[in-house]
Amino acid sequence: MNQNDIDKKLDQMVEKAENDIDVVFAKRLKALMNQTAEMYRKYSENGALSRTELYKYNRFKKEMQFIAEEINEDYKGLYKDIQALLQEQYLENLLQSGFLYEYESQSKMNYAIPSVSTINQAILNPIAKLTLSALLNTHRNEIIRKINIEIGQALQAGEDYATLAERLEKVLGFSSVKAKRVARTEAGRVQSISRMDSASHAQKYAKLTKTWNATLDNEVRSSHRILDDQEADEEGFFHFKGAKAQGPHLFGIASMDINCRCSVLYLVNGKRPELRRSRNFEDASYQQKLANRIYKYMEVGLTHKQAEMKAKNEVNPPSLVISYQSYDQWRNKLKGN
Repeated sequence: MNQNDIDKKLDQMVEKAENDIDVVFAKRLKALMNQTAEMYRKYSENGALSRTELYKYNRFKKEMQFIAEEINEDYKGLYKDIQALLQEQYLENLLQSGFLYEYESQSKMNYAIPSVSTINQAILNPIAKLTLSALLNTHRNEIIRKINIEIGQALQAGEDYATLAERLEKVLGFSSVKAKRVARTEAGRVQSISRMDSASHAQKYAKLTKTWNATLDNEVRSSHRILDDQEADEEGFFHFKGAKAQGPHLFGIASMDINCRCSVLYLVNGKRPELRRSRNFEDASYQQKLANRIYKYMEVGLTHKQAEMKAKNEVNPPSLVISYQSYDQWRNKLKGN
């Protein structure tokens, strides 16, 4: 297990959340189709909605109010689901990263499971207009407004049900994409913050160096390709053409942050942390004893390969200060706040 493995697990969590968002909007589209179909059944003339009938007794206003109430409930659910995603992203990245830092440094770092209030404070976007609730409120109001406009325009133009259904499908599809973008962008921001928080704690016990890690494929933006492997400055910032950020998703610039798939990686005492088994094969004393034993056997006529195999059977590396255990075993021993 290494930091890239953690990133893959975090990304799988985001993908599941995106699929769940698609389901929410698919259900809302189906409900809208049923509602508008019923409107056409009750208030249409010659295949088009009758303005006279639909405006009578405030029917149109009541239909739009019902749609707004239902979408409001959808977005309440979306907020809870995305907030839960961000909480899980923060906690898992914080602890799994700490798990690696402990094993690479072979130092007990006294991690603890943070409280829910601590997590919520850590994942809150400091920019008021960019908090999760603010973003989703804006999107909710926008989709309600667009649905009102599309139905109103269909009514004015005398369009049939099929044409209105196409209008609504586009609106819901676009809104689903925007909601997924919010989830992914916010998750990426929280991933950066949680890893930095984990490293900040670990730096009390070991030397950590922060680097930018880009996903180098055909879709990576050129700015992030340039940032790849860049080490942060003394204050922890990465730099690109006059802009600076402490990590991916933290520039505060849409073109640099939205849909970013980069992450921060930390070197621990100059090495990328990786979970190892219970023997320390890199111990300096072990390496010296092994080299001496190999040299001894080569002096009596063995080849290097023969000497190495014989020496490794006779010279055992020391046990690690922190013996191997799984992440789940490690986490279960932590104390919560």
